[in-house]
Amino acid sequence: EKLKKQIEVAVNAFKDQRILEAEELTKKLIIENPKVAFLYNLLGLILIQQQKFEQAFESYNKGIEVDPNFAMIYNNLGLLYDHKKKDSLKAEEYYKKAISLDKKLPEPYNNLASIYKSSDKFDKAIDCYNKAIEINPKFVVGYHNLGTIHISLGNFDEARKNFVKAIEIDPNYSISHRTLSRLIKYTETNEHLIQLNKI
Repeated sequence: EKLKKQIEVAVNAFKDQRILEAEELTKKLIIENPKVAFLYNLLGLILIQQQKFEQAFESYNKGIEVDPNFAMIYNNLGLLYDHKKKDSLKAEEYYKKAISLDKKLPEPYNNLASIYKSSDKFDKAIDCYNKAIEINPKFVVGYHNLGTIHISLGNFDEARKNFVKAIEIDPNYSISHRTLSRLIKYTETNEHLIQLNKI
């Protein structure tokens, strides 16, 4: 219970962008609790915020040593390989590993879908985005990404539906507003225009 509260303090510092404080708290907790994989994952996220990518790799790998079944670390390692090392094959491997360990995480499905999309495997990408949304019906990013893939395929009605759904869940999700606005020929009474004016 005490550790749970201490972790909460570190996580809140991270969420509030008090990054150095979050790093200090998490490193202290790791010294006191070296067998808690969650802490290595949290430290990795904190280090990425500071562009310390190699240190983040080290932290994630230490977390895997502590608990080889901690799915989210594999997802985050995949992101690093995807965006920083430009190794999509390795990233795909890590996303699939995360999925094999925990089929209730939407993030690795979403990230795997992005790899499929970038290599024009649209059917596979759509399946993965749908799976992410099925796991978490409030997964805003999944709806947005599904919308963008339907734009690529020329399915504009389907794209609109997904952007609208993302905005329903999060009315301030600006990227979906912006992308949706490109698909609408506005009139003064257009619902989306009225919504934008309110926001």
